Parts: sequence; structure tokens; C-alpha cells
Amino acid sequence: MKQIWECLESREIFKAGDGKVIYMELYQDRVRTPKGNVLTYTKYHASDVVIVVPFIDRQRLLMIRQFRYPVGKVLLEFPAGHVDKAEDPRDTAKRELEEETGHRARKVEYVYSYHPAVSRTKQSVHVFRATGLARANATRHDGGEQIRMETVTIKQLRELIAKGKVENAGTLIAYLLCCTMKISGRRR
Repeated sequence: MKQIWECLESREIFKAGDGKVIYMELYQDRVRTPKGNVLTYTKYHASDVVIVVPFIDRQRLLMIRQFRYPVGKVLLEFPAGHVDKAEDPRDTAKRELEEETGHRARKVEYVYSYHPAVSRTKQSVHVFRATGLARANATRHDGGEQIRMETVTIKQLRELIAKGKVENAGTLIAYLLCCTMKISGRRR
């Protein structure tokens, strides 16, 4: 059975970026399904993202709290950020850890990659585990970042999740992968 959709036309209708990274490109496509139906489909391209789970030791994690404008709340999260064009996600993980927390890691290990919104984008989120943390520099937050660091035990984080106090999907997935399943990753 043929599963591929044929793109008949693709038109960019919006683009947002900062010069280094294109955060989002929105497209309106006309596609033909395997059944022969022609329909309009909206999709977006977005830069890949990394999430870093920084382990201070076996039980303590370095997390951040930051204001998230779209939801109007300060959220507890793991450090994360967009992959710059042609940048290796591991390098992004190292950069984001240092920029957001002022720490470097002796070891940054790839854990897993997933697609956060398969019905609208092929964007990937890459999860990394960071260990052997050492204070490196002062933080270098982006213009819109207001970040406060926080040390949380795995047990405390589990309790916060159970109470609905962790709302960031990437942080929830990274917690499951790094703190409950203990996955050691292999690149796809």
C-alpha cells in the first residue's frame, strides 16, 4: 500500500528568525494522498532543539526557572535551546548548558531524539545527559531570558511532576528518559 503523499505545490507564507537561526517557516501545501484526494495542508519547518539534563551527582539535577511569554508563567525546566544552522546538537547542548547555567560538563552524552509535533513538522528534539559539572563562566542569557538556577533532587522533581507543577513537555520527556528509564542513546 502506498503511504507517501505527493506534494503538488508548496508555498512559504511566513518566516521568523534572528539572523542565526530560523525559528519557524510556515508553509501551505497542496498534496495528493495515496487515495487520490487533493487537499491543503499547513506545515512548518523549525530549527531542531536540544534539552540538557545536568546531573550534579547521581540524585541532584541543575534546573532553571524562566518566564515563558506564551503561557504567561515561570516554568521549571531543563536548559534547552535551538540548534544553530550546521551546528552539531552535542555542541548546542554544551553551549546552552554554559549560556543558561554558567556550567560546563566533563561528559555530554546523547540520550534520545524525538519529533514533538509529527502532524505539523519534522523538527527534532535531541536529549542529552550532562555529568561532571563545573562552574565555568557567568551565564550569558539571551535578551529575552530571565533565568534562575535551582538544584532539585530526582525525588523532588518526581513529586513536582505528580502535583502537576512541571508543565514543559520537553522537560517531562527528558525526565522520563534520563531519570526513570536511564536510557543510553544511540544516534538514529
